[in-house]
Amino acid sequence: MSLLSVKNLSARFGAFTAFDGVDIELAKGSLTGLIGTNGAGKSTLFSAITGYITPSSGEVKFDGHDMLPLSIEKRVEKGLSRTFQVPREFSRLSVFQNLMAAPPNQAGESLAKLFITPGRVRRQEAELAERADSMLQFLNLARVADTPAGSLSGGQKKLLELGRLLMLEPSCIMLDEPFAGVNPVLVEELSQRIVELNQRGITLLIIEHDLASLSRLVPRLYAMDRGRIIAEGKPSEVLADPRVREAYMGGVI
Repeated sequence: MSLLSVKNLSARFGAFTAFDGVDIELAKGSLTGLIGTNGAGKSTLFSAITGYITPSSGEVKFDGHDMLPLSIEKRVEKGLSRTFQVPREFSRLSVFQNLMAAPPNQAGESLAKLFITPGRVRRQEAELAERADSMLQFLNLARVADTPAGSLSGGQKKLLELGRLLMLEPSCIMLDEPFAGVNPVLVEELSQRIVELNQRGITLLIIEHDLASLSRLVPRLYAMDRGRIIAEGKPSEVLADPRVREAYMGGVI
């Protein structure tokens, strides 16, 4: 059953076309990769799907709902979320505080509720703290829980960004280059966490330039070139496709 359906989606900025006529289908619980050279339109496509830019035409449906009229926040509430190539942590807050700050509409954010319903505020904070502690263990970040997030390594920041998304309890996560700038040990750790999340039923779509790591991770790939999907299928099939080989260094992958 399709969870995310993107049909004939295009984005144009004046005379420039970022992507054109893109079709993508993600089944519930699927784990899928999206590859393409720099400038192929991958990150812009992510932005259009998640509401950061408005596409020129086409449709985006998520769990049967039309996403295009919805704000970024409403799409997140529906369960659709994304990361960015460069993590956007609160650098001066601790890792634990970053996780606690992620869920929106917390009762403790309202001065009135602090005075009128202090019990509710305490219960919610306790629930969030328990969830954050669990997330720290899952992501192997417990040892740096009290460390300012800005001092983490690149790989740890990627793990923290994933944890902040998970605090929102999404059903679909779109990861934009999770392995970029990450050492091989943390790439393996990130891969393991991604597999575990997928086994829990979370749907994932991953942009990644590390073709070897992505091919080992996902059972299905889409390939983009110059704003269009040029191949889809099993990683071995997509990477062997002459159009994909031509897009990557003139036929050599």
